[in-house]
Amino acid sequence: MHAILQELVYDAPVGGAVWPFDRDYIRPPHFHGQVELLLIRSGVATLQVGARTEQLRAGQLCWILPCLPHVMSGFSADFDMWVVELEAPIVGACWRSLTGRSGLTNAEAFEGVASLGERLAGRLATEVDPSEARQMSALALRIWSAPSAAGVRGMLRALCEVALRVTLADASPACASSLTELASCLLLASPLLDRPTLAADLGVSEGFLSRSFGRDLGVSFVEHRARARLGHFLALVQASPCNLLDAALAAGFGSYSQFHRVFSRVSGMRPRDYFTGGRHQLQLFVARDLDRAETGPLRRLPDRQRHRPLLDQRSPS
Repeated sequence: MHAILQELVYDAPVGGAVWPFDRDYIRPPHFHGQVELLLIRSGVATLQVGARTEQLRAGQLCWILPCLPHVMSGFSADFDMWVVELEAPIVGACWRSLTGRSGLTNAEAFEGVASLGERLAGRLATEVDPSEARQMSALALRIWSAPSAAGVRGMLRALCEVALRVTLADASPACASSLTELASCLLLASPLLDRPTLAADLGVSEGFLSRSFGRDLGVSFVEHRARARLGHFLALVQASPCNLLDAALAAGFGSYSQFHRVFSRVSGMRPRDYFTGGRHQLQLFVARDLDRAETGPLRRLPDRQRHRPLLDQRSPS
C-alpha cells in the first residue's frame, strides 16, 4: 500500500489525543509514529491495514501499531467510533506496568509497544465487554471535552490500561499474517535489525520474509524498516527538542542524507520544511479526493473548529 506520513500534531505535550469519527472527512492511506486505538460504538466499517482488510463492528476495539499503512475504506450510515492516538511512552508504560516491569527509556517504550503487537498475534479487532466499552467511551468523552491539558495525560493512560487489559484477556487464535506483523514488531523494537538477522530470529528464509512483507503489508522489507526508523525519529523529536541529525542517527539511519531521502519521499517535503510549519499541509482529504491522493498534489482544506484546544485543529484523523 502506498502511504504518506501523517503525524498528529499536539498543542500540548499530553501524550496523545482523542476525537470522535467525522464521516465528512477521511485520510488517504497513511502511517504515523503513534499507536492508534479505535473504539467502535455503532455500525460497521472496512479498515485496510497493509494488504489486509478487516470488517469492524460495534463492540470492538482495534489497535493499529506505529508505521503500519492503513485507511478506512468504507462505513455504514450509522457508523461511529472514538479515535485515540497514543504516543509510544504512554502505551509502553502501561504495558510494562500491567506485565510487572518497570523503567521506561524511549527504547523500552517501543519494546513495550512491540510486545503488545506480539500479543495481538496478527489480530486487528478485539471484542469488548459492554461495561468496559462504556468505561472507555466515558474516558474518551472526558478527554475530548477537557478544557485544558490538566489531567489529560492521566486519563489517556487510564483509557490505555483498560484497552490493554481487554487485549490481554483475549485468547483468540493468531491470524495468518501474524508472522509479518511479528517481524514488524521486532523492527519497531530494534530498527537496526537487518534482513538476515530478522529472518533467522523468525526461523524463515530471507526470501520468504521479503515476500511476506510484500503480500501482507504491500511494502518491501527495506521500506518498512525505514518507516520503523521514522517512528523512532518522530518519538525522539516529540519527546524533547533535539537536533534533527542526532535524532536521525539515534533512530537507526546511517546518515542524515539517508534520513533526508526517506523522510522527503514519504512526507513530500524536506524535514526542515516539515518541522517549520509544512506538516500542516499534510492534513485531511475529502473522501471524493481519495482516488487522487496517491498521485495528485495534496489539497489542503480550510481550517474548521472541530477539535478541542488539546489537538491542533489542522490535524484530525
